[in-house]
Amino acid sequence: MGRNFLRSVAALAVLACQTAALAQDSQPFISIATGDPFLSGQSLKGYDVHIFGGPTTTGSAGNSLNVFGTDYTDNYIIGGIVGRDFYDLGAGFMLGGVAGLAVRFGEDDDTSGEAWAGGRIRHQGLVIGDLAISPGFTAGFSVVTAPTEIERQREIRYDGDATFLGFLGPEVAFRLRQAPNVELIYQLHHRSGGDGTFGNMGEGSNANTLGLRYRF
Repeated sequence: MGRNFLRSVAALAVLACQTAALAQDSQPFISIATGDPFLSGQSLKGYDVHIFGGPTTTGSAGNSLNVFGTDYTDNYIIGGIVGRDFYDLGAGFMLGGVAGLAVRFGEDDDTSGEAWAGGRIRHQGLVIGDLAISPGFTAGFSVVTAPTEIERQREIRYDGDATFLGFLGPEVAFRLRQAPNVELIYQLHHRSGGDGTFGNMGEGSNANTLGLRYRF
């Protein structure tokens, strides 16, 4: 009887350990991430490279965010961005910086170059099963070698200069648990005069872009 009792206790102990392990590993199907949801226990992926491209739009930044309803041109931007997260702000927020280069071209535009840099804040996002949806926002400054046709028209309207403007880049990133270092990115590429703050300009130009970001 004593031997059977010990066996029963041992079996219960094993079952308790297995149940505790499963409870520890289980995650809610939907949650707000306060840390990296797919790389917990691993080193932080502080650096990233983002390759993107997309068409420019005729409307304002607010109009362009309506990606399926805005008016697109036959002009495009393609480029790359290098970023780094510098500081964990807590509650899932990360503070970092970016620098980017791009080429602008198309039916109406002569080929021109753009460079920009700024600060970035992003959140680890909403986790739905194996999918993380993470918002982010970049703010900084942009310089171009020559204006696009839309920027040239707006230079005339505002009596301004679109060479040096502010840059804003709201984004949404999509990431899968199965590929935790790769993100699909939608970003609005927005150049703005900040209501006359830069180049005596109002609206500069906008492009809706899609890209891939790799974190390392």
